[in-house]
Amino acid sequence: MGTHVLGAHNLETQQARHTCFLIDGVLGIDAGSLVTSLSLGEQGKILALLLTHQHFDHGRDLPTLGLTTMDSPESIHVYGLPETLESVHAHLLDGQVYPDLTKGLNDTPPRFQFHSVEPGVGFDVLGYTVKPVPASHPVPAVGYIVRPASGRCVAFTGDTDGDILPILQDELAPEVVFVDVTFPDSLEWRADVSGHLTPSRLGRQLRAALDAGIKLPKIVPVHMSLQHQEELNEELSAVATELGIELTPGYENMMV
Repeated sequence: MGTHVLGAHNLETQQARHTCFLIDGVLGIDAGSLVTSLSLGEQGKILALLLTHQHFDHGRDLPTLGLTTMDSPESIHVYGLPETLESVHAHLLDGQVYPDLTKGLNDTPPRFQFHSVEPGVGFDVLGYTVKPVPASHPVPAVGYIVRPASGRCVAFTGDTDGDILPILQDELAPEVVFVDVTFPDSLEWRADVSGHLTPSRLGRQLRAALDAGIKLPKIVPVHMSLQHQEELNEELSAVATELGIELTPGYENMMV
């Protein structure tokens, strides 16, 4: 099935959704638009989630997913940094705004089982090899490299303004990298204060990788600012032309 881009933006409208991914229909990457993008049947097939960080647009649909899958006999396993899981539990599953779905309700098993991850320490889930990768952001954050038993290895930077070279150089050798490019170059100051990349910042990193002899995977920019989509597209196209590489912005319902 591959990787389904459920959302490719930093905000939502009728046509756009929060950045979120689903691998082979069973493994979610973040939960900002996990419910709003999928049917009830599709939601019921999700068995595990990887959370990059605690911000609302990356975890919003977690409580609703727990309620729509209440009748499932199996818990959904949720992986993230300890700080991420603590924040999600305290603010989204606090038992007041939404039920605490890490506990059983009405004789049902807990909808979510939380598992802490450590940057650089790989683990297996659902037959996938997963490696959390440190990410630079105002709150504790990671990206993920996900390698299936067969098929494409994919990576997700999560929200970051930092160095993506470790992902490009990793021994798991991702063939596709979804990378945060939120703001155009004209708003570099906003990228600074909020912890995101711009097309020029991405371009400099990709140039450094090429100069180091690294063969670049398919690069897919996501988490793009809705208000500046046209400007971002133009700048990303210029980066791709300058470097002679494939650089295709992500979009809702894209399949990779």
